[in-house]
Amino acid sequence: MNVNKLLIGGLIISIGAIVFLNVKLSSKNSTTSTRTVTIGSIAPDFSLTTLDKESFKLSDKKGKAVILFGMAGWCGTCIPEGRALTRIRNEYMGKELEVIGVAFTKGDNEDFLKEFRELGTVNMPLALDTDNVASKYQLVRLETTYIINKDGVIVYKDEGFTSYEDYKREVDKII
Repeated sequence: MNVNKLLIGGLIISIGAIVFLNVKLSSKNSTTSTRTVTIGSIAPDFSLTTLDKESFKLSDKKGKAVILFGMAGWCGTCIPEGRALTRIRNEYMGKELEVIGVAFTKGDNEDFLKEFRELGTVNMPLALDTDNVASKYQLVRLETTYIINKDGVIVYKDEGFTSYEDYKREVDKII
């Protein structure tokens, strides 16, 4: 019985932290971002170093579609979507598709990203947001996904869980 109370208490605290961080990021982004990012607009450029010390610069990916996954290394609910993205990445390997997960909350660090990758069996580039990606893309909710076509135009946005089937349907439209 006490274990159940502890689990429920931990869940409530986690949800509260997520809501708090989303509100903080929302108010920060509303003052720092001047350009609205919408479907049909050119994706803002960014340059990050992944957890594996690889460079990922959006403008270097011209001619490739890119999936940008806004997440947090400590976000347990991001793991199923990370797995779906791993499946998509593996399925479209060699077909001009890049995937990157960007941890954009203030509490993120490399240890959280490593644990996220290991616990979630996630195999995609992961990076901390060192280039204001959250501001550039108005990321205010975890599990926000953008799909950018080969011409650098945003063709899809989802602010919540995106399933493998949804990813596959959207990627098949542009690959």
